Amino acid sequence: MSDNQLSVQEKDIIGELGNISMGSAATALSGLLNRKVEITVPQVELVSVTEVEKVLPEKHLMIKVEYQEGFTGSNILLIKEKDALFMVALMMQQEEPMEGLDELGMSALGEAMNQMMGSASTALSDFLGKKIIISPPEIIWQKVEEAEKAWFRQQEGDYLVKTTFRLVVEGVIDSFMLQLLPLSFAREMVASLQGEEQEQTLPEEEETVSQATSGEVFEEELAEEEIEQAEAPPIKEKKEVKAKTVEFGQFREEGKGAKKANLDLIMDVSLPIAVELGRTRLLVREILNLGPGSILELEKLAGEPADLYVNDILFARGEVVVIEENFGVRITEIISPEERMKNAREAQSSG
Repeated sequence: MSDNQLSVQEKDIIGELGNISMGSAATALSGLLNRKVEITVPQVELVSVTEVEKVLPEKHLMIKVEYQEGFTGSNILLIKEKDALFMVALMMQQEEPMEGLDELGMSALGEAMNQMMGSASTALSDFLGKKIIISPPEIIWQKVEEAEKAWFRQQEGDYLVKTTFRLVVEGVIDSFMLQLLPLSFAREMVASLQGEEQEQTLPEEEETVSQATSGEVFEEELAEEEIEQAEAPPIKEKKEVKAKTVEFGQFREEGKGAKKANLDLIMDVSLPIAVELGRTRLLVREILNLGPGSILELEKLAGEPADLYVNDILFARGEVVVIEENFGVRITEIISPEERMKNAREAQSSG
């Protein structure tokens, strides 16, 4: 196959791989937007690097995805700017989209693209039966034309594979997005799938031959056995039946192995964890007088450790810390089992 055309089979395989990966991406995006999302009907064609700018949307964003394992190279996804703004508005529960993407909007869109491309690569990995790892998608909004030209110059060869997907978000978006792949990258994907199909086909053929051969041998052995039975006179034997008492083995204690197995059964159970800075008691009239700006004095001195509760039982103590922009707790003490049991009994009696 020459470097300026794709066969019908190659287009079909690339389209099928696109359907599988983007179908999974649509599921992930649907959960983030809380709307039904469909990404379907890919159209695959070959375009030259010099002519590709003529088929790009007027105002769009560029999402660059680098493949770190499984495949070699990168590809880009092009989404219309207005479609991206609608996605951000849905994620942030806004009625109308913003005029542009601020830092918060870029963060939300980055999370959406990360979820989409992560799900797409996972689906592709499962389908091809090989490990595929990608880098976090890079979103380029400003100076997108310069970034695209730089990416075009980095690609080997004069042609790219353009895949067009229809993007439908329930009640909001009915549009399309483009995916651009280097031709060598696309053919690597095709070769990976064809190699998998050949590996699955060859063992079946060998198994068929083996089954046929074993069947012939079995038939020959069966015929010889029937001849021997026909020639030999029938012999009647009276077998003596012996009976004996059933002896049951002794039960053994499983010990630590059983305890560990039982413990493994609950390893995936989730439990609520709460951190308590302190407590206080107020009269009903004092509670009714509370409002914005009211200050509550807790029954704990400044600097004392916070209490960490697991399933409403005191489990540990620690100090409150700040991790970037979020609060956290550095554990300084684990409560002993005896004290935890005591706290549990007190909680049950007070309840």
